[in-house]
Amino acid sequence: TTSTLMISLVTAVALGAGLAGCTSASSTIDPGPSATTTSTTTAPPAGGPSIAGSASTATDPADDTCVDGFAWMQFGDGEPRTKTLPDGCDTVIVNGSDAELTLGPTRVVVVMGDRNSVDVPRVDQVDAMGDDNTIRLDDDLQPLLNTDGTGNVVTTR
Repeated sequence: TTSTLMISLVTAVALGAGLAGCTSASSTIDPGPSATTTSTTTAPPAGGPSIAGSASTATDPADDTCVDGFAWMQFGDGEPRTKTLPDGCDTVIVNGSDAELTLGPTRVVVVMGDRNSVDVPRVDQVDAMGDDNTIRLDDDLQPLLNTDGTGNVVTTR
Protein backbone atom coordinates (compact mmCIF):
# COMPACT_ATOMS: atom_id res chain seq x y z
CA THR A 1 0.00 0.00 0.00
CA THR A 2 1.01 3.63 -0.35
CA SER A 3 1.32 4.17 3.41
CA THR A 4 3.58 1.11 3.74
CA LEU A 5 5.75 2.37 0.87
CA MET A 6 5.99 5.83 2.42
CA ILE A 7 6.95 4.36 5.81
CA SER A 8 9.62 2.27 4.08
CA LEU A 9 10.92 5.29 2.18
CA VAL A 10 11.06 7.45 5.30
CA THR A 11 12.80 4.65 7.21
CA ALA A 12 15.34 4.15 4.43
CA VAL A 13 16.11 7.85 4.09
CA ALA A 14 16.43 8.25 7.86
CA LEU A 15 18.63 5.15 8.05
CA GLY A 16 20.80 6.37 5.20
CA ALA A 17 21.13 9.83 6.73
CA GLY A 18 22.01 8.37 10.12
CA LEU A 19 24.52 5.91 8.71
CA ALA A 20 26.16 8.46 6.43
CA GLY A 21 27.51 10.29 9.48
CA CYS A 22 28.80 7.14 11.17
CA THR A 23 32.42 6.13 11.06
CA SER A 24 34.15 3.12 12.44
CA ALA A 25 37.79 2.90 13.48
CA SER A 26 37.69 -0.80 12.62
CA SER A 27 36.24 -0.31 9.15
CA THR A 28 38.11 -2.44 6.63
CA ILE A 29 36.37 -1.29 3.46
CA ASP A 30 37.66 1.50 1.29
CA PRO A 31 34.53 2.71 -0.51
CA GLY A 32 36.69 4.27 -3.21
CA PRO A 33 36.70 7.76 -4.60
CA SER A 34 33.05 7.73 -5.63
CA ALA A 35 31.95 7.64 -2.01
CA THR A 36 33.31 11.12 -1.43
CA THR A 37 32.60 12.57 -4.84
CA THR A 38 29.90 15.19 -4.82
CA SER A 39 27.60 16.01 -7.65
CA THR A 40 26.52 19.37 -8.97
CA THR A 41 23.00 18.06 -9.46
CA THR A 42 20.21 19.01 -7.11
CA ALA A 43 19.68 16.75 -4.13
CA PRO A 44 16.38 14.87 -3.83
CA PRO A 45 13.47 16.60 -2.12
CA ALA A 46 13.07 16.23 1.63
CA GLY A 47 10.48 13.46 1.11
CA GLY A 48 13.22 11.22 -0.31
CA PRO A 49 14.12 10.14 -3.79
CA SER A 50 11.54 9.05 -6.33
CA ILE A 51 8.39 9.24 -4.24
CA ALA A 52 5.58 6.94 -5.40
CA GLY A 53 3.40 8.60 -7.98
CA SER A 54 6.17 10.89 -9.26
CA ALA A 55 7.60 10.70 -12.74
CA SER A 56 10.75 8.84 -11.67
CA THR A 57 13.17 7.56 -14.26
CA ALA A 58 16.65 6.07 -14.14
CA THR A 59 17.97 9.53 -15.02
CA ASP A 60 16.70 11.20 -11.84
CA PRO A 61 19.78 12.63 -10.10
CA ALA A 62 18.90 10.74 -6.90
CA ASP A 63 18.63 7.36 -8.65
CA ASP A 64 21.44 5.02 -9.73
CA THR A 65 24.20 7.47 -8.75
CA CYS A 66 26.41 7.87 -5.69
CA VAL A 67 25.90 11.40 -4.35
CA ASP A 68 27.64 12.37 -1.11
CA GLY A 69 28.11 8.71 -0.16
CA PHE A 70 24.47 7.71 -0.74
CA ALA A 71 22.96 5.84 -3.73
CA TRP A 72 19.30 5.04 -4.36
CA MET A 73 18.87 2.10 -6.75
CA GLN A 74 15.23 2.01 -7.83
CA PHE A 75 13.72 -1.10 -9.46
CA GLY A 76 10.10 -0.42 -10.36
CA ASP A 77 7.72 -0.35 -13.28
CA GLY A 78 9.56 0.76 -16.40
CA GLU A 79 12.97 0.43 -14.69
CA PRO A 80 15.65 -2.01 -15.85
CA ARG A 81 15.82 -5.20 -13.74
CA THR A 82 19.62 -5.37 -13.93
CA LYS A 83 21.85 -2.46 -12.88
CA THR A 84 25.43 -1.78 -11.89
CA LEU A 85 27.16 0.78 -9.71
CA PRO A 86 30.76 -0.29 -10.44
CA ASP A 87 32.47 2.31 -8.23
CA GLY A 88 30.23 1.40 -5.28
CA CYS A 89 29.17 3.90 -2.63
CA ASP A 90 29.22 4.20 1.16
CA THR A 91 25.48 3.40 1.53
CA VAL A 92 23.32 1.84 -1.20
CA ILE A 93 19.54 1.51 -0.89
CA VAL A 94 17.92 -1.07 -3.17
CA ASN A 95 14.19 -0.46 -3.60
CA GLY A 96 12.14 -2.95 -5.60
CA SER A 97 11.80 -6.65 -6.24
CA ASP A 98 13.14 -9.32 -8.62
CA ALA A 99 16.23 -7.27 -9.46
CA GLU A 100 19.94 -7.93 -9.95
CA LEU A 101 22.47 -5.33 -8.82
CA THR A 102 26.25 -5.42 -9.11
CA LEU A 103 28.14 -3.01 -6.84
CA GLY A 104 31.70 -1.92 -6.27
CA PRO A 105 33.02 -1.41 -2.71
CA THR A 106 30.15 -0.56 -0.38
CA ARG A 107 29.93 -0.20 3.38
CA VAL A 108 26.15 -0.60 3.93
CA VAL A 109 23.49 -2.18 1.68
CA VAL A 110 19.80 -1.70 2.51
CA VAL A 111 17.40 -3.92 0.55
CA MET A 112 13.69 -3.04 0.53
CA GLY A 113 11.82 -5.62 -1.50
CA ASP A 114 11.78 -9.31 -2.31
CA ARG A 115 13.87 -11.75 -4.38
CA ASN A 116 16.72 -9.33 -5.14
CA SER A 117 20.31 -10.41 -5.83
CA VAL A 118 23.13 -8.03 -4.94
CA ASP A 119 26.73 -8.81 -5.87
CA VAL A 120 29.29 -6.76 -3.92
CA PRO A 121 32.99 -7.42 -3.29
CA ARG A 122 32.48 -6.95 0.45
CA VAL A 123 30.15 -5.07 2.75
CA ASP A 124 30.13 -4.29 6.47
CA GLN A 125 26.36 -4.28 7.04
CA VAL A 126 23.24 -5.54 5.24
CA ASP A 127 19.74 -4.42 6.23
CA ALA A 128 17.13 -6.56 4.46
CA MET A 129 13.51 -5.41 4.76
CA GLY A 130 11.86 -8.04 2.62
CA ASP A 131 12.01 -11.73 1.81
CA ASP A 132 14.33 -14.05 -0.13
CA ASN A 133 17.05 -11.51 -0.92
CA THR A 134 20.59 -12.75 -1.64
CA ILE A 135 23.76 -10.74 -1.05
CA ARG A 136 26.78 -12.38 -2.73
CA LEU A 137 30.28 -11.39 -1.58
CA ASP A 138 33.75 -11.97 -3.05
CA ASP A 139 35.19 -13.05 0.29
CA ASP A 140 33.90 -15.05 3.23
CA LEU A 141 33.87 -12.20 5.78
CA GLN A 142 30.33 -12.09 7.10
CA PRO A 143 28.79 -8.63 7.49
CA LEU A 144 26.29 -7.68 10.15
CA LEU A 145 22.89 -8.84 8.82
CA ASN A 146 19.78 -7.07 10.09
CA THR A 147 16.56 -8.48 8.67
CA ASP A 148 12.86 -8.35 9.39
CA GLY A 149 12.03 -10.75 6.57
CA THR A 150 12.56 -14.44 5.87
CA GLY A 151 14.97 -16.20 3.54
CA ASN A 152 17.48 -13.34 3.37
CA VAL A 153 21.04 -14.68 3.02
CA VAL A 154 24.61 -13.48 2.68
CA THR A 155 26.83 -15.89 0.75
CA THR A 156 30.20 -16.07 -1.02
CA ARG A 157 30.32 -16.12 -4.82
